[in-house]
Amino acid sequence: MARVKRVLAPNPGPYTGPGTNTWVIAEPPVAVVIDPGPDDDQHLEAVQQALEGLPVGAVLLTHSHPDHAPLAPRLGVRVAAHPELADGDVVRVGKVSLDVVYTPGHAADHLCFVLDDAVFTGDLVLGQGSTMVTYPDGDMTAYLRSLDRVAALRPRILFPGHWDPIADPAAKIAEYRAHRLDRERQILEAVRQEPGSAEELARRVYGGEVGEELLAAAEMTLRAHLAKLAADGAVTETDGVFAGASS
Repeated sequence: MARVKRVLAPNPGPYTGPGTNTWVIAEPPVAVVIDPGPDDDQHLEAVQQALEGLPVGAVLLTHSHPDHAPLAPRLGVRVAAHPELADGDVVRVGKVSLDVVYTPGHAADHLCFVLDDAVFTGDLVLGQGSTMVTYPDGDMTAYLRSLDRVAALRPRILFPGHWDPIADPAAKIAEYRAHRLDRERQILEAVRQEPGSAEELARRVYGGEVGEELLAAAEMTLRAHLAKLAADGAVTETDGVFAGASS
């Protein structure tokens, strides 16, 4: 497999962990950059060093969120992302060939890129913790389907958008799926016990697990769960108050 190098962006925080991973595939005569990250001079210099003098042949985005994309124009080549890239496309740059897999869920425009037996997962699967589904842009049903699609590829390694590479993809994806379904059960139990707004439910379901700095993200993911439960006929919503549907 072509050489893959990680350049950690200097944007650590509650939502980004240690920072955004920019991935450089260095394979002469050109290099590919996946998720350039924030528009930051220090990060740009680090990415340029990782290129080892190779010109950038392509810049690819897993999705357009502001911790992944803003540096892209400064790399001097056209940026390829959804919807220009579609499911089943193949990106060929020099000696590098990447298969495109459309993986909505975390975001509507989310893509994964497959290099041999490795997958660049963006924010679909992270190296630590769970993934936020960014309601209303994200979609929980689509997210679970996207996990299944990546699992079906049987990759050897995952290169995520945050934290370290994942050496046991099957176990990590199974963990993610189980976590999401367990959270769905918790939310359904909460609305059946007592109706509430999304904000109230987020505090009841997540309050003992996350601090105030992550509660907004928890509420977004909870709203995505509620939308799925409503589509499944398990939850109703009236004037912003969610309740368990009558059987």
